[in-house]
Amino acid sequence: MEPTIENFLYFEKKNKCNQIEIEGMHVWALYRYEIHNAIKAQTVGRTEETEAAFTKKELITMALNALKPFMYRNVDVLFVGNGRRTKNPDTGVYEDIYCDEIAKKYNSVILEHPENHGHCQPNGMNNVYFTDRVAFETNIAVKLSKKLNTPKRQRRTEEVKAKLAPIFDELKKEFGPDLKDKLIPEIVDRMYYIDVTKKYCGKILDKARPKLIIEICYYAMECYAMNMLGHERGIPTAEYSHGFAFPTHTPMQYNPEDHLNELPDYELVYSETQLPIVNLPGNVKMRTVGFPFFEKQRAHYQSANPKNDKTICFISTLTEGEEISKVAARTAELLGDEYHIIYKLHPKEFGYYKERYPWLNTPKLDVIDNGENHIFKYLAESAVVVSTRTASVWEGIGFGCKTILLNFGDTVVNMEYFIKEKNVPIVDTAEEVVDLIKTDSAGYVEPDGMFEPNAMHNICEFIDEVIKK
Repeated sequence: MEPTIENFLYFEKKNKCNQIEIEGMHVWALYRYEIHNAIKAQTVGRTEETEAAFTKKELITMALNALKPFMYRNVDVLFVGNGRRTKNPDTGVYEDIYCDEIAKKYNSVILEHPENHGHCQPNGMNNVYFTDRVAFETNIAVKLSKKLNTPKRQRRTEEVKAKLAPIFDELKKEFGPDLKDKLIPEIVDRMYYIDVTKKYCGKILDKARPKLIIEICYYAMECYAMNMLGHERGIPTAEYSHGFAFPTHTPMQYNPEDHLNELPDYELVYSETQLPIVNLPGNVKMRTVGFPFFEKQRAHYQSANPKNDKTICFISTLTEGEEISKVAARTAELLGDEYHIIYKLHPKEFGYYKERYPWLNTPKLDVIDNGENHIFKYLAESAVVVSTRTASVWEGIGFGCKTILLNFGDTVVNMEYFIKEKNVPIVDTAEEVVDLIKTDSAGYVEPDGMFEPNAMHNICEFIDEVIKK
């Protein structure tokens, strides 16, 4: 079978993959995103980039951060942030665009995992706690278990082999790749990540005693652990979406019967357009809330960065960055000095793009390789956005940008709403991009309607409902 999300879900259902449990952990479910990516990498060549390993210097910094005590007691809301902050050019403060403004309205604490192996400061908040100890302890635990081949690791490896080896044999028959030897050790690693993280997060919950946990990415290790603990302790958990979901995004697609304690109780999404796309198990309740940061900042960025009809913004993605960057470089070459061509990298590409995308080294392209400005700045000033499947396409439309989609990866499937319903053009080459730009034929979609209005009110209403029960 092709490794489509439909076929992957069929395989999971047939083999009851998400019910497989070892030591209280649904081991397949905790690694299903990586499993699906591994299948795609060896069949259709599509994969997700992973972060580089921590250096010794970074581990030392993390260890120092880990020494700081957790001082927050009896909070109403505990936020589990993803550590991704953007510098506000007016204040010099690095903002968490998902948590900060909501957190200010409540007795709360924000847990922040290191992003790109560090933290952006100053953050302007007095309720942020760095959870470097999680990353530090899990890295050490995994490395020691491998180096010493501890009895615990041997036992876990045998248990995972016993339960998952037959599943991987079936996977090979159905999809082709033989992933057993590669993925079983990685699943054992994931078990260490979860149990170390769960133990640490449990100590935080002992002190914080929140009435609600809000996560920015439910499939991060701390969020998995918090969901498990929340179900054990009767604390409601909610994921607040950190972007727009897509039909092929594995973490947002499950069979309805896969009721897992690793998943949150609620899923908070930006728009009603997401309701038919996000398919979490039936026990995860969906709420449409919008995006407060977008509402608040759109007028600000539009005022500070007037739209320029000659500015084109290419938006990179982790999965198609190489292909998008080649089209951007060729487009810049063809358009010469007539247009301002921006290439906005994904934050995780900052560290490696010069080596992997050398063609971006041209004065005709303005490559954005830092977090000094939020992407809204570039969307506000751009007339056209060019990309594949990314939440920034929705945001660009919200800023009044016209849109051109690139036919790479699974853009046709993921952006079907815009292609079929809104007649947004999808092309294969830089030459086609240039023709659409010069003939003013990029797709236009009405900006209003991309996000649920009154977002801050909607989110606070949800929080108040939960914490006042």
